Amino acid sequence: MSKKILYAFLFLIFLPALSFAQDWRFSAGYTIQNFGMEITPNSDYYGQIEPTRKGLLEVELERYLLYRLYLSGTGSVLVNNAESAFHGGPINFNRTTLGLNLGVQWNNFGAYTGIHGGYTWNINFKSYSPDDFDPNPYWIEEENQAEIFSGGFTFGAKYYLLNNFRIQAEIKTHSFTDQGFRPSNNSDNIPVASKIDFRPVTFSIGFSVSIPWNDKNRLERINSSGRPSTLMSVSGLQFESPKPNALITSPFGPRWGRPHEGIDLDANRGDDVLAAADGVIEETSSTASYGRKIVIRHGREYTTVYAHLNRILVKEGDRVRRGQVIGQAGNSGIVTGVHLHFEVRRDGEPVDPQNYIRF
Repeated sequence: MSKKILYAFLFLIFLPALSFAQDWRFSAGYTIQNFGMEITPNSDYYGQIEPTRKGLLEVELERYLLYRLYLSGTGSVLVNNAESAFHGGPINFNRTTLGLNLGVQWNNFGAYTGIHGGYTWNINFKSYSPDDFDPNPYWIEEENQAEIFSGGFTFGAKYYLLNNFRIQAEIKTHSFTDQGFRPSNNSDNIPVASKIDFRPVTFSIGFSVSIPWNDKNRLERINSSGRPSTLMSVSGLQFESPKPNALITSPFGPRWGRPHEGIDLDANRGDDVLAAADGVIEETSSTASYGRKIVIRHGREYTTVYAHLNRILVKEGDRVRRGQVIGQAGNSGIVTGVHLHFEVRRDGEPVDPQNYIRF
């Protein structure tokens, strides 16, 4: 890897995002894995040998560290050896794996790399009866009833179609403790292969349901600290929370060496976002960082900003009242999960919303 590629990768990892919407994420899903194999066909078998594809149940627990950066532990178990349009191959076996990954998550797309270890046992070879009238397959044990340990590296990518649903693709390298498996000769049936070796690379594609959540202790510290004893009053203007009863997931102020010019409020996709005060819609736009954004002007001094929206329900020039629905929460722009980014600005300068609103 050249230095330029390495520097670009490190820059993307540590490039500050505008929001930090989750501490943990748990995922569970189903994957079809293609096990590449070196197959020596049996000279007595004249049929076609299908690719070796198996179904696996996978789980993952992610811990977010720095904005986009996360560490995750993974586990999988092979649950589907049945022959079908998506599964098959000359051998069946049991397999379980554990892994540790380091990843980067943008808005919808993520990439990761890591290490893994696996255990494979109960290998059986597909075979057929010499009777031409019996088309059903039989299964013959591996001659040494081998149990195999393996380890290697993982490289993968994931894409969130929805906040809680994603697809992923993965490449794994393997180093096996044993190679060269043969069917037992204690059977009258004809195995489709006389020898099989696992190749050092496998490819898989699958989907998972993924649920984010925040550390309650961290949120309690955020929501119980930094509150002014009295709120600032604004003549002729009264502010209210744009997301009533929502917890603050990231406060106003310095964050990872950069200013966070508003607060992040916990939300689900599609939750109503309310105008914090009476005013006029000054801007509705979509940018790479803020995503779908609304700016409301409240008199000469104050504006409020509502970012990362899923939908905008007002247009520029509209007059709105405090508490009126203006949009829906989402995860547009640069985010790691659904939430509402909310700012209060005085004469164009960001100020802490907690000075004006009791959240």
